[in-house]
Amino acid sequence: MRRLRELFFTPNGQPRLLAPALVAVVLTFAIGWAALRSVQQVLPDDERAAALARTGKFALAEQIYVRLLREKPGVTTAIALIENHERGKTVTLLKRSGRSETREPDSQDAVMTDEALDELLDKTLAPEAATVARFWRALEKQAVPSELHEAMVAGASKDPPLAWYNHALAREAVRQHDLDEAAKRYEREGLAYPERHEDVDRALLIWMETDAWDHVRERMQDARVASSVEPMTKYQYAVHERDWKRAAKWLALGWRPRFKLPSLVMTAVAALAWGFFCARLGKLGEKPLRRSIFYLVAFVLGVLSVVPTVCLIAVEEAQLRLVATGDATRDILFYVFGVGLREEASKLLLFAPLLVVLRKWGDKLDVLVCGAMVGLGFAAEENLGYLAGGDLHTGLGRFLTANFLHMAMTAILAASLDDFVSDREKHAADFSRTTVMVVVMHGGYDFLLSHEEFGGAYFAMAVFFFLVKMFLAAVDHARRKADRGLTLTQAFVLAVAVVTGTSAVYAVAAVGPAHGALVMTEGLLGVAILVYAFVRTLRDM
Repeated sequence: MRRLRELFFTPNGQPRLLAPALVAVVLTFAIGWAALRSVQQVLPDDERAAALARTGKFALAEQIYVRLLREKPGVTTAIALIENHERGKTVTLLKRSGRSETREPDSQDAVMTDEALDELLDKTLAPEAATVARFWRALEKQAVPSELHEAMVAGASKDPPLAWYNHALAREAVRQHDLDEAAKRYEREGLAYPERHEDVDRALLIWMETDAWDHVRERMQDARVASSVEPMTKYQYAVHERDWKRAAKWLALGWRPRFKLPSLVMTAVAALAWGFFCARLGKLGEKPLRRSIFYLVAFVLGVLSVVPTVCLIAVEEAQLRLVATGDATRDILFYVFGVGLREEASKLLLFAPLLVVLRKWGDKLDVLVCGAMVGLGFAAEENLGYLAGGDLHTGLGRFLTANFLHMAMTAILAASLDDFVSDREKHAADFSRTTVMVVVMHGGYDFLLSHEEFGGAYFAMAVFFFLVKMFLAAVDHARRKADRGLTLTQAFVLAVAVVTGTSAVYAVAAVGPAHGALVMTEGLLGVAILVYAFVRTLRDM
């Protein structure tokens, strides 16, 4: 116990920040990495091979793919093997270029030779599948023999078509910029083989991108097409048709793919870390049962605030055509009056019923912390979308900073709303001013993240200097006397450290140590700015 105290406090009682933060980051990474490795050992072989490939272990992934191909020959495994082979070969060449030209790459890093792969595919696959594999390999090399192409076209034209033939030809058409041909091929493949219905989505999205809306409308009348399409594709169609009710329905149903194990675990860890900070902020130990219930209900309400947000998105996009266009002047309006306004309004709407209870059985501090927990609940749901979106750079950057952003903004608005309800005449102007400032900061943050030409994420982090000052002013007004134990700053730094360690595990597992560090650079800068702003502001206060 004494050593633990020495970790957090100096001999004269001053709180330490750096040492606890470093220990938290290292422990979080070590525990997370050990858990990840244990999970990888029990994953299905195809998922384990994909995980190894994401971390740059192409030779190990290849061994699994080869075994799977021999045990159960199929085009899916063959394509995964081919693509892993090409990526592994590229990495090997890059490594070799950094060494002596005569030095061979390490055998444990090298994938098999092209000749060995071709021989394996021909010996293992059935003739029809082997044709697809050869075509896929030739397409990668940009050298498709005419007789091979003719064989693919013949197989794709059969009724029913041979599996994967239209898909492979569609891939070729995309590379040749023949998008209409690609869309037709994708649709034919997806309708012939329901297990690959995502090809129907690919077809419709191509037609949408090329503004062939009359054709999209015609195809959506086909029951086979409509039943095969994913909700988010239907959402885009409903938006174009200005049908906001259907748009809201399909957007809500499109939320399902967010619930994947890695993103769920990361989101849960972040929620617990920031929940710990809120517990220290709200002096949970003084009224543990009552405040635990308050905080849990607030978090759930924050998650549920996505419902009105989805409805507002549908109305804005389908009826008002309020969308990001790439034009800076229009986009600043979209991010402020679209994104910022709808999200803050939705969170405050869900917080409002809880305020009635808090004014009767809670105090000013409970209002502030419950507002933060509503923001955390919204951020948790949003994190699932960022992490499932596939853009690792954006996902991790927002994951590292957006949790506190939503917590602080909703807490500020909650405290201001409480003042307004207490005395409407006295605080009406303050509430309006606070709401406008929060919405503008929120919109500005998102706008800068989306427009690198204006400084991107680096300038977006400037929002935190204003946000932290407003947040800590509200904390100072509500919290007053500090309690014993960890300081508020220590709780804040520990929460940031745990989230950072979790992000590091995710990044390294996804793209390896070197690239993982690279994609986290921007997010880590945001973390550094956030911590500096918090510590500096609290010290000045």
